[in-house]
Amino acid sequence: MKSIEITNEAARKYKDGYPKLGIKDFVAPYQGNDGEIIKLVVRNQFVAYAYLGKQRNSDGWILTTEEKFIDNNFFRKLFTMAQIKRSSFYYSDETNVFRFFNGVGDGLGGLTIDYYAGYYVFTFDNKGLYQHRNTLYSAFEEAIKDSKGVYEKLQFNVQRDALKNRHVKGETAPETMEVIQNGVKYLVYLNSEINNFDLDKRELLADLKAKYSAEKIVFSGFSRNGAVGANAMLGGAFKTTNVDLTAKASDRLKKQFLANNIDPEKQEIRTMDVQGYLDYAFNHHIEFDVTFLDPPVFVRSKKRTFNLSKDYPDLIQAALKATKDGGLMILTANSASLSLKKLKEQLSEVFAENNSKFEFVQTYHSPQDFATLKQYRQSDSFKALVLRVQR
Repeated sequence: MKSIEITNEAARKYKDGYPKLGIKDFVAPYQGNDGEIIKLVVRNQFVAYAYLGKQRNSDGWILTTEEKFIDNNFFRKLFTMAQIKRSSFYYSDETNVFRFFNGVGDGLGGLTIDYYAGYYVFTFDNKGLYQHRNTLYSAFEEAIKDSKGVYEKLQFNVQRDALKNRHVKGETAPETMEVIQNGVKYLVYLNSEINNFDLDKRELLADLKAKYSAEKIVFSGFSRNGAVGANAMLGGAFKTTNVDLTAKASDRLKKQFLANNIDPEKQEIRTMDVQGYLDYAFNHHIEFDVTFLDPPVFVRSKKRTFNLSKDYPDLIQAALKATKDGGLMILTANSASLSLKKLKEQLSEVFAENNSKFEFVQTYHSPQDFATLKQYRQSDSFKALVLRVQR
């Protein structure tokens, strides 16, 4: 194992729990190979073990600041602890889908694992950690005895798209599998489209159903798999308007409604640009009691490109104009690049420009199963705001 001399400042940072490796912390240049496990030292004194793996703004991740073997047993203990932390989810009658392992929050940057009614989906964020997949799968098999089957999803570029999602071991899931979250049914497609809905909105969707939807007309922007529309209708909404760019999303949305005994013909389902629809609604004096925006980090339509960090204010303004006085706006952001502070600043600017006011009703962060690390604020990437519009 290669010993890499790092700066004193870097040593303090890593010992304090900061998990992201940066080659700028090395005293002398060292490139190494993806997946290589290295020992970080200061004047030959051990600081930490890490692995090299290029991933967006990271050069790899710290494995541990304790001198121990990085072997099958090391990873087995991580998986065992992850399951213990989430033991309550295994006994829930209302939810059988959740985040089992959440990267640095559970001790291993670059890996998340989601649980779908007995099936586990490994998501690898970089090639480096993927080099160790056989060790990880072996350790997982020793630690977790309830697995029906294992799938994997790759977030980095590969030569063939067919390798992006694949079944690894155990049983193959049904082509269309039904899971539940907060008593709401969802259809998932592990064999063709892994992770087709976001697990981190569980608490927000529960409150949408229980608190925010009764006798309301609800707009769902970027409706994806129909989670917002289904929860709103099950919460007693009069009607939902669901808008997404893709025809596939519209088809999945209809199936989602049917799975929950909701007639899709009585809902409005549009395949078009979300901001374009909101502008249309304003121009035709259509207003909503609840406007729910759940944008992706980036999306391109025929008319415009949407980037969450810079284009959200325009979308918020369009939603504001289509929301009734006294109505609710629900805004999500699932990106470390847009902080909660920045999102609130954008809100204040938009409302001021439109001579409107708002009051915060509720703020949401990553739920319990999305373990976070306080030394790395980016690990808590999900945020959502519920606010009441005052004109």
